[in-house]
Amino acid sequence: MNRIGLKEFVERGTTNEYLRPFVSKCKTSNPNVFIVGINPASSILKTDVDHDVDRYIDLIMDRESFLTFIQQKNIEKGKRPFSKTRIGLNQLVNQLETQSNEAIEVLETNINAYATPTAKKLKAIHPSIKQSGQEWFHKLMREHTPAVVIVHSLDATRDLMKWLIANEMIKSSVYNRSYRLRDWIDLGPIPINYPSGATGVVFCTKHLKYYGWKGNAFQQLREDVLTQFNER
Repeated sequence: MNRIGLKEFVERGTTNEYLRPFVSKCKTSNPNVFIVGINPASSILKTDVDHDVDRYIDLIMDRESFLTFIQQKNIEKGKRPFSKTRIGLNQLVNQLETQSNEAIEVLETNINAYATPTAKKLKAIHPSIKQSGQEWFHKLMREHTPAVVIVHSLDATRDLMKWLIANEMIKSSVYNRSYRLRDWIDLGPIPINYPSGATGVVFCTKHLKYYGWKGNAFQQLREDVLTQFNER
């Protein structure tokens, strides 16, 4: 991964906060599963890391350190250690990696690296800025060609599908603007054909804020993802 390019990207577009294109397990990660949301709900301010972009990059390239940092930051602000979405994301990541005996390595990422409190506020961003925030996600998809992409929420699903179709990685017949999230979920697994010749699949699911500590309602998703690796 090009660290210089990453530094330039995370510092783009804002004077107060860093963009968050991903959180990886470690610096030497080679992820084969992407968990994809629409965009981060909260950001790390430059003042949080003393304007040290290298420290920030070290954080997002070390999941354990990142989670410790976020937890401490939230507690200092009088908030809960983790949001509902973060709890769900943590649990899903841990369950997939553990239950696969570490055959799975997850990269947490989003369609857009710009943080906004809600997806609605992301839509209000100028289209050119919004497009700029998606660049690193597109780069990650092409570079890692994940075997499985788990996309959560309807907004994220629509944006992902439109990009995959525009780049001829899935069939255009898959996309239907009238689809509800349930319709997208029922389509899975949706085949991906990467430009490199590698293949993968997409699973669509509910927003991870509904996951909880056990993820009982997401059991079928976990089983379907694990099956993909048992068949490889």
